[in-house]
Amino acid sequence: MSGTTILILSGDAVAAALVGALVETLGYLVKFVGLPDAVDDSMRRLRPRICLVDCVDSALCNSAILGRAQMRGISVVIFGTSDALDRVGALVSEHAIDTLRLPADPSVIDDTLRRALKKAG
Repeated sequence: MSGTTILILSGDAVAAALVGALVETLGYLVKFVGLPDAVDDSMRRLRPRICLVDCVDSALCNSAILGRAQMRGISVVIFGTSDALDRVGALVSEHAIDTLRLPADPSVIDDTLRRALKKAG
């Protein structure tokens, strides 16, 4: 876990920072990407084990990006509010992706990330 890189994909800098701060307290190394054009390059360069994807941003939370992450052996977890996650339910099912409903306490986040690490290639 220590030193494991987690890439957070979000167009909302505040949401990404809050999620990132919680994840860092669990001992993970957090990196951020907010621009859809930079996602592939960041995945290749940073080689994260997990991508946390904000489900509100359809430019980042879509089949193309999720599929590319999974092809690279990166485990994906989609995060957002209950309402936002409900709107992407088909995408979650299609890619068999874990979700993280916010707000979540650190133990829930830790459990979710540990499950995602087991799936990572």
